[in-house]
Amino acid sequence: MRLRTERGLAQKQVARSAEINGSTLSRLESGERGVSREILERIGVVLNLDRQDRLNLLVAAGFLTDDAGRLLADESLARFARVLSDPATLPGDIVVLRGFLELALAHARALGYDCD
Repeated sequence: MRLRTERGLAQKQVARSAEINGSTLSRLESGERGVSREILERIGVVLNLDRQDRLNLLVAAGFLTDDAGRLLADESLARFARVLSDPATLPGDIVVLRGFLELALAHARALGYDCD
């Protein structure tokens, strides 16, 4: 609701533009689950949401965990995850890339950060 009201849009207006039933939008805004990811994407387009707000919406609707939302909010981490999960990335390269990640974690531990 905050995202919609910040943009000065009425619930009916957003529902109509997203081509969904007003009760569906009402359920989403009241925190109930049961809204499909496709509908969330349409609402996001109507509200012209930025990356962070789209991720927050997916977390609120239960499609992403808090951890996943935080990781995906960081563009560098999201790009790294896309490379690791790309079927075109060779298995040997995945091993090397994960090794770099382990080095970064070891460095963070040496700096005193809790990485576990």
